[in-house]
Amino acid sequence: MKTGTMARMVLLVFVAGVFTFSPLGNAAKGAGPTTFRLGHIFPITHPVHKATTAMAKYVAKESNGELDIRVYSGGALGKGNTLAEAIQLGTVDMGTAGPGLLSRLEPSWGLVAGEYVFKDLDGMYKVLNGPIGSDIKNRLLTKRGIRTLGIGYLGQRHITANKPINKPEDLKGFKIRIPNIPLRKASFLALGASPTPMAFSEVYLALQQGVVDGQENPLPQIVTAKFYEVQKYLILSGHAFNPEILLINEKKFKALPQGHQNILAKGAKLYEETLFTEFKTMKLDLLQKLLDEGMIVLKPDVEAFRKAVRDVPYKFEEKWGKGLYDKFMKAQ
Repeated sequence: MKTGTMARMVLLVFVAGVFTFSPLGNAAKGAGPTTFRLGHIFPITHPVHKATTAMAKYVAKESNGELDIRVYSGGALGKGNTLAEAIQLGTVDMGTAGPGLLSRLEPSWGLVAGEYVFKDLDGMYKVLNGPIGSDIKNRLLTKRGIRTLGIGYLGQRHITANKPINKPEDLKGFKIRIPNIPLRKASFLALGASPTPMAFSEVYLALQQGVVDGQENPLPQIVTAKFYEVQKYLILSGHAFNPEILLINEKKFKALPQGHQNILAKGAKLYEETLFTEFKTMKLDLLQKLLDEGMIVLKPDVEAFRKAVRDVPYKFEEKWGKGLYDKFMKAQ
């Protein structure tokens, strides 16, 4: 073999080796984008679906298609606490959940879901975006491997019923559906009601058949679930603020290069902003929808409700740590 031919062969082998072992090799071969499956429990008409879809479009654009978030609505990837557990296990990459459901994985989120623990919306954000919130988020991260990407907002929770409720005494013996959150159950017991934990998907039929007398949820859920068809009164109790937390499996997040992590973080901010704007824009429309459907809207004695449950969180301090409730109140 001639010397020139041998040199060319060595050069070809060397170049092939560079492309084989280069970190950019997969990209050079046209490997597909990094795909994320994101699940939530709401219908496609719900603000959460609009917010997660907006985030997915932003992330795809900013990453030049290298990050592909696929949004699954209506509990397709898991309902209730099963979705959060799937994110922990890594069988689902991303998703949203309320604080009550997260309390099954990290109890301190149960306080976030508590009745009248926040004075107003600013108070909620002061707590969740400050040192206390960082601690609660970190507990979920270190114990369960779930990173909190964003804190969305779905409004306050209100009661619906087939009778007027103006004060705590009106709830005596009232069978109210609640999610399976111990603090919420204790709070409604303190109000004199008979709380009944039940999956959200079962609520409409339970109301229709009289298994329960009423339920409590934010306005978007009340409207999209069509509870106005089986309930006459909307009681603006505002007993709990309802953040919808955006989550991601930590291993999936850490496997990304820093630039892609930054894009996801900015996408999470867009999720927060879009969800807040959607809710704020829709709030009056949602109320009008309920009025148009024949519901009667009542403003109860909120201070009496607040007073009745004020000391209930102290009963659960062994779950999330003594003094955390007091820190919540002082931070506002």
